Amino acid sequence: MDVLIIDQCSNSKSYPDNSISYDAVEIDESSLKSLRTRDGAASIPARKLYTGRQQGYVGEAVESLRAGGHTVDRYFISAGFGLVDENEELPPYNVTFADMTATEIDSRASLLQIPEQTREAVTSEAYDIVFFPLGSDYYRAVDIASVIFALPTETIAVTFNQEDLATRSDNVVSVPARTEQAKEHGEIVVALKGVYLKNFAENLAQNVTITSLEDVTEACLTQSTSQKDLSEF
Repeated sequence: MDVLIIDQCSNSKSYPDNSISYDAVEIDESSLKSLRTRDGAASIPARKLYTGRQQGYVGEAVESLRAGGHTVDRYFISAGFGLVDENEELPPYNVTFADMTATEIDSRASLLQIPEQTREAVTSEAYDIVFFPLGSDYYRAVDIASVIFALPTETIAVTFNQEDLATRSDNVVSVPARTEQAKEHGEIVVALKGVYLKNFAENLAQNVTITSLEDVTEACLTQSTSQKDLSEF
């Protein structure tokens, strides 16, 4: 299976204490290359920089899928740098959509060309399934409706808490990831989408067949047999 994951950045980041950290003004006035090479700046692959609980679970899902022979591409939506590949090296920075109004999110997304780059990413390969484990600010930043419209009809898109969007598209599923579901899974809401991706990966590893939107939802919501066995120890 060919899988694409459009993940999001996290406030929690891992970098040396003595590294400088950039704000939006500094980022916008310089190239990424120059920011990475300044004295006192760390340079860290995105997959290692972001250390939120969701990102950790998604990372485990990626490893599981690749170990099972599946092809996985993973990108992050960054409020600082736009759409970045998981292996793109980034300096530490402090920019978040959470601190922005809707108008400011739209403006920054336009500046960083996030919708255009995301549409290009989802159509760059013939993916079987694309996951969008994003919060509401990030769905806005990518202009999720336009991204879904750009997807080939044979590609399954997995969104979260986007029921209205799913009802308008035959190849889109929306998996509920709210407080109620978080309590059921014994997890915090902000990590739940990552848990779902980990469930999906582990169920594929147990040879669960995925042929429909309903199968995708079930695989996301259901803890695999192997995970249940491990939790008993």
